[in-house]
Amino acid sequence: MDNAIYIVFSATPTGMGSLIRRATRNRYNHVSLSLSRDIHKMYTFARLHRTIPLYGGFVAESILRYQSFAGAARVKVCRVEVPAPELADLHSHLERLWNQREEYIYNTPAALTSLVHLRPVIFRAYTCVTFVQELLARYELAGVSQSDPPTVRALEDRLAPCVIYEGPAPACGGEWGEDLYPLETTTRFAVYTTARYFGRLARRVLTGVV
Repeated sequence: MDNAIYIVFSATPTGMGSLIRRATRNRYNHVSLSLSRDIHKMYTFARLHRTIPLYGGFVAESILRYQSFAGAARVKVCRVEVPAPELADLHSHLERLWNQREEYIYNTPAALTSLVHLRPVIFRAYTCVTFVQELLARYELAGVSQSDPPTVRALEDRLAPCVIYEGPAPACGGEWGEDLYPLETTTRFAVYTTARYFGRLARRVLTGVV
């Protein structure tokens, strides 16, 4: 068994990803966590559907997400060693999150304020960076701390000694699996899910609960 996890930084091939990279002046705009070196499946917080950019939550990304629709993405892969007991617990923790994924949403306020190093804490809401950062800090891995700036660049700097690959997203003949990204949606569904998402987000900001 490979006693490691893989942190994947990516320059996602979408209009939103390009906008974020221009605003941050950083090569990468997104970060995910994989349990396998082939990074064919990654956990993160991101949009659920390609056609609904403002509706996000906890997702199991397929590597195909980085090779479809708008071209191939560039990635940087970091290998982080994890002691066996902590790795088993991390697997269990991710499984619990996945089983409860409907309760977790994307933390849009944190994403918007990350440029000024603010991190609004909202109940069961994360960005891709705060999700990966919290997991690494939880298991005291790679020197990552919850007090680190919640930015992709800051996390990249922490993990610089762990880089094992940088270049185009690896080719994959696999399937989408649990990733809903390519599914076509109706305008009605897009409006409903986006409105519901922002309603849940507003209630959590105001009350701290769903």
